[in-house]
Amino acid sequence: MPVVTEAELQTQLGPFASIQAIGPQSGSGECWRVTRGTEERVIKVIKQEPEPGRFERELRALRTVSSARVMKVYGDGAVTAASGQNYPYLEGEYIPGGNVGENLQSKGPPSDDELRAFLVGALEGLIDLAGHGVTHRDLKPENMVLRGSVWGDPVIIDLGLVRLGSASSFTVYPWFAGTWPYMAPEQLRQERATQRSDVWALSVIAGLLAAGSHPFLPGPPVFPGDAAWDALLRGGITVPGSRPAALRDWIAATSQYRAYKRPDARAALDLINNTWK
Repeated sequence: MPVVTEAELQTQLGPFASIQAIGPQSGSGECWRVTRGTEERVIKVIKQEPEPGRFERELRALRTVSSARVMKVYGDGAVTAASGQNYPYLEGEYIPGGNVGENLQSKGPPSDDELRAFLVGALEGLIDLAGHGVTHRDLKPENMVLRGSVWGDPVIIDLGLVRLGSASSFTVYPWFAGTWPYMAPEQLRQERATQRSDVWALSVIAGLLAAGSHPFLPGPPVFPGDAAWDALLRGGITVPGSRPAALRDWIAATSQYRAYKRPDARAALDLINNTWK
């Protein structure tokens, strides 16, 4: 049940030519696709913050990064529900095309060239984030949209778990957050996430797209942080033999169990450009 209604959004934030709820109404937020003037935008209403200051960090991150690979934000404020409670919101760029998971389901795995282009675009986004001291911490298929459903045009969205390197951390470690099937080993150990943690997540996504299924799932019942899951992560990601050897080598490098052995986003992009022609 949405915390604010279509009518409340129209009255307080509109007028909109059209408005509809989109995506899952998660425990922490809900999204609306609206048309303001001639532009389609998305309004994200924050229902609750699992970590203090999370919404403010998301806004700050989105405002500091100017990149075709990161969702743009246009404004923010608060909307009042019928209960009288105020909920913060942001108004951002609506990116048509669906997320990575949706495109994988509808179209199947990308070709070798499409997968290479996707990784190049995603790494460009991570480089732009890193250039502003931003670590995403929750990179996953649902948080990457393909503009126009084109594999080579990914856009990173939903920066609610970002950490700004230049700011005092709101997070007291040990702390566990993210989507665990894509989380790096150090995150599962409740250690500080870094840019190399985002590279790990992208490597897992690459394995998913290469094979059409998650590289570590399904399998025997495991839980984040337990010995069985840790053993899977240590064992590495298997790439189908039909895929280029350069992809296999790139995934092997970017999914190193120890974070210090992984390349950062810039080095990971250089590795693709130098070895995968």
